[in-house]
Amino acid sequence: MRKTRLLAAVLCAAVVGAAAPEKTKVHGYTVTGTVAAVNVAAKTFVVRAATGKETTLVRTTATRLSGDALKVGDHVAVRWLDREGKKVATSIRIEPSAAVATPTAPASAAP
Repeated sequence: MRKTRLLAAVLCAAVVGAAAPEKTKVHGYTVTGTVAAVNVAAKTFVVRAATGKETTLVRTTATRLSGDALKVGDHVAVRWLDREGKKVATSIRIEPSAAVATPTAPASAAP
C-alpha cells in the first residue's frame, strides 16, 4: 500500500511537470545602425548595421519612438521582438547625430 501511494505521487508529479512545460522567456533583441529605408504605407523600415547587415522591422501603434519622425539617414537604436515571423519594433530611439566640426580660418590680426 505504501509503495502504491509513493508510486502514485511520483506519477502525479511527473504528469503535472509534463503538462505545463516552461516557456522560454525572450525579452527582445536590439539592433543599432542607420535607417536605410522607410515605407510609411507598410509601416516598415530597414536598419543597416555597421557590419552592413540590413534588418527589416515593422512598426505598430504600440511602438515607442523617441525623437522626431523616422527618416532615412537617422542613426537609431531599436528594440524588437519576433512575432509570427516578423521583427516588430517595440521602441525606436533616434540618436543625435555626431556634430561634425567645421574648421574655421583663424581671424587675421591687424598689423
